[in-house]
Amino acid sequence: MDYDQFSQTVNETVAAKKAVDDFAAVQTDGTHFCPRCGRFTVKDRLHTNALSRYATVYICDACGNDEAMREWMGTPIPLKDWAVAKKGVTE
Repeated sequence: MDYDQFSQTVNETVAAKKAVDDFAAVQTDGTHFCPRCGRFTVKDRLHTNALSRYATVYICDACGNDEAMREWMGTPIPLKDWAVAKKGVTE
């Protein structure tokens, strides 16, 4: 990986973290999409969903299980590949 590729990766990661943090700031009880997979699978009462291991944000139970398995295997999905980071979506 050369310097330009490294810089691009760092910039994408910083932008993704900001997108996830911005989404988390507006995430309240109610109907939401999962910031990780993009599906409307987050339950209305946020505290009954999974809390991500990589950001302080609630994700759907399926993504919570997937994160746990990927953590165990050492193959997490980078924040830049999350739906909210790819689409730049906030509610």
